[in-house]
Amino acid sequence: MTLNRRTVLAGSLAATSTIALAACAADTPVTETSPPAASVDQAPSELSGEILIGTTDEIPVGTGKKIMLDEELTILVTHPKQDQYRAFNASCTHQGCIVSGVQDGQIACTCHGARFNTDSGEPERGPAETALRKITIEVRGNELYALL
Repeated sequence: MTLNRRTVLAGSLAATSTIALAACAADTPVTETSPPAASVDQAPSELSGEILIGTTDEIPVGTGKKIMLDEELTILVTHPKQDQYRAFNASCTHQGCIVSGVQDGQIACTCHGARFNTDSGEPERGPAETALRKITIEVRGNELYALL
């Protein structure tokens, strides 16, 4: 059997392709993430109106609190400054993971590293490129109400 240049190239290409396909098929660990939450527009009808979500005492300045309203909607209430409360859909705008909470002065999504502003919900670090959805809240005395 004689080897010519065409046979050698075809064999090399076949071997390289086999190695590449094997690498793609290898078991890669899958990161478990939180299921996506519904947006405010998708909130079930029984969640419309005013919902008491907690008290101001539960959220010190510079922190936040996640509140699961039902299986489809989790919100994050932040307290960026004295007497200032904000609420957002806790579903990250990158791929729908539920954000972890407030860390180092930012809303953190540990699924892929996105960070958001605690006052505006705007992304401060990717991969997310759009802001978290705002949810209207009212402070009445020391009670916090979500207005859906």
